[in-house]
Amino acid sequence: MEELNDDELQDFLDRSIGNIEHTSGEKATADLLAYQDLFKALQTEPVQGLPLSFASNVKWKLQKGLNRKSDLRFNILAAIIVMLSLLLAYGLLQLISQATAALVLSMVVKFKWVLASVIFLFFSFLLIDQRLIKREY
Repeated sequence: MEELNDDELQDFLDRSIGNIEHTSGEKATADLLAYQDLFKALQTEPVQGLPLSFASNVKWKLQKGLNRKSDLRFNILAAIIVMLSLLLAYGLLQLISQATAALVLSMVVKFKWVLASVIFLFFSFLLIDQRLIKREY
């Protein structure tokens, strides 16, 4: 079908509505039916548009993702700081007194579950605090 502007196309459709069988060529008939379907679809109103809070919802989701990344970085940094401070304390103790360092190391190995529980509780409190701050009431 040749290229027509909107008005010429509408006139052609109005003239050809009853003559679909009489149009010349199978391609022209298919084009005519496709254009009719297109104009019918354009005349109907959309069922539902975007909600009024769409922009704020998108902004909230993006901010939530950024906050999650920031929280993850903070938690990893806190874990690294705890580990490095324990290693630094042990290293300094090793420099000051090797006997005391060996005693502390044996106590840490003996009570490793207590130390692991304390560290786990610390990070649990961090996580709970972050969740309570973000909660919307």
